Amino acid sequence: MNRTKVLIVCGAGIVSGKEIMSLELARGLKSSGLDVHVLTSTWGDQTFFSKLEEAGLPFDKLPLGFISATLTLQTMGWTYGQLERWPDLLSGYMSLLQTFQPDRIIHTNWHHLLVLFPFLTPSRDLFWVHEVMPNKRQYRIFFQALNRRLQCFVPVSYAVSEALKRIGISDHKMQVIYNGLNDLALGAQPATKPDDTVRLGIVGQVNSWKGHADLLEAFGQIGVRWPNTELHIFGQGSEAYSRQLKQQSTDLGIADQIKWHGYVNDRAAIFQGIDLLVTPSRFEEPFGLIAVEAGLFALPMVATRQGGLSEIIEDGITGILVPSNDPTALAEGIQRLLADPDLRLSMGIKARQRMLERFSNERFINDFLSLLGGQAMDKGELKQPCALLA
Repeated sequence: MNRTKVLIVCGAGIVSGKEIMSLELARGLKSSGLDVHVLTSTWGDQTFFSKLEEAGLPFDKLPLGFISATLTLQTMGWTYGQLERWPDLLSGYMSLLQTFQPDRIIHTNWHHLLVLFPFLTPSRDLFWVHEVMPNKRQYRIFFQALNRRLQCFVPVSYAVSEALKRIGISDHKMQVIYNGLNDLALGAQPATKPDDTVRLGIVGQVNSWKGHADLLEAFGQIGVRWPNTELHIFGQGSEAYSRQLKQQSTDLGIADQIKWHGYVNDRAAIFQGIDLLVTPSRFEEPFGLIAVEAGLFALPMVATRQGGLSEIIEDGITGILVPSNDPTALAEGIQRLLADPDLRLSMGIKARQRMLERFSNERFINDFLSLLGGQAMDKGELKQPCALLA
């Protein structure tokens, strides 16, 4: 019996939510008996290469980049670099297909689907969609072309699937599969809090669309009334934007209550060191992996109603949802939890229960195994993904 061969295409310019889940999927499918290979980019993050090696996952690197319609010096440079290396990419990809001969190819980025378009075939290629696609003409045209060349689309949330519908992808061509994680808190030693300070945390890329400025303004409304609070900021971003945020905190008089940590790889160190998570996203979050991670550590959350976040967090049960771009509403939600330690505790307990039930790694991998045709099935018996979606 031949093992099902699965190729996962993940460029990994940096290691963020999509890359974390690609690693989880590759490891899970491999553990389930499938033959898994990863294609990543020569322009990728060295961290991703190291993680693939640590997991014992075979991988190739090709010049997978971007072709952008945005006319900035940076994006024009990326586009030029991709066009210059496109012949090498096509030649290398053809060689990989001939050598590995995948039964299924899982793509994770529409830019890479664009540059690999000549090789797409509806009997083999799937698009695991991690973005809320804009309802714009160029997207509608391209995704209708993809619709004819892909077997199906796999959105990470219903927010993503609704965006796909708006650009013309039908329900029967989609199957939502929520991301899922192993229990990060299993076996972790309870952290000892040195004092009665309540620590808020925001975790992820430090960029304007993540809402850091809104959180600082909200914390500015809170800090005077709650002097025993701290705001811990985990993550990296541009130096210019970080300086802007630090100046904002100084202007608001809260700089002494802000703790900047940069990128921290140890998730237990992050989540055991804070008392509640704040996710003030300004954009439509495709999923919101950080909310699952925090929930596994029994943390309550205050987040904006943006995209997949509202599918993870139950408003009033595991956390509090507020409108985006509204620092006052954000401050009110945070203060509600600051004022009620029992509510923080009960929400945290329910958050952990929800994450274990709905966003487990086991469920995530089983959903993909079902989609791909089952565990290590004979190639002649492979089911057609999405065949049961109509």
